This record gives sequence, structure tokens and C-alpha cells, in this order.
Amino acid sequence: MKKWKEKFKLKGGKLYHQKSVGRARAGARAGTDHGDGYRTVRIDGRAVYEHRIVKEITTGKKIRSGDVDHKDRNRSNNKPSNLRQATRSDNLKNRSSWAAKKPVKK
Repeated sequence: MKKWKEKFKLKGGKLYHQKSVGRARAGARAGTDHGDGYRTVRIDGRAVYEHRIVKEITTGKKIRSGDVDHKDRNRSNNKPSNLRQATRSDNLKNRSSWAAKKPVKK
């Protein structure tokens, strides 16, 4: 997406600020790690998951519905090759209760 590319530089599934904004300096890692593996970035007062931004940057399309799934179930692995668009139902099947029963479709 154009607005994401203006604000962030994507390197290995991680977002970095293009320009200094507030306390964040150009070249610094964008967002906040919440300790659960997910990272969010504040845009116009709204928290957006880093993996959603990475998927939108790499596909060039806005994700209007559904989830962005981590194929390897590692929430901090936001490399484009590890992300796929999925339905909510498919994404919930990746939970630990399902993990032993069914493999993740790639």
C-alpha cells in the first residue's frame, strides 16, 4: 500500500521508520512488542498489527476481510513468505488444540 511504503521500510519481515516521527527516529524499528509475539504500530491513533502491514505492502492490496495467518504459528515471524491470508475459521484451526490433529495448509 502506498501509505505504508511512505511511512515504513520493510526488511526481513520487520518495519522501520522512513522518517523521524515524534520520538521515533528514521531507521528505528517501528511499533511495540506486546510480549505475546505480536507487534503493533500506531497509525493515526489506531494500533495496527505489523503482520497485516507487511502483507499489504508485499501484495499491494488492502486486506478488507479475513485474517493474516502465520504459517509456522510463530507470531513474531512476519516474513512475507510466512504470511498468508486466511478466513477466521482457518486461522483459529492453528491454535494449539488443533495443532496436534491437523497440519497447517500452506
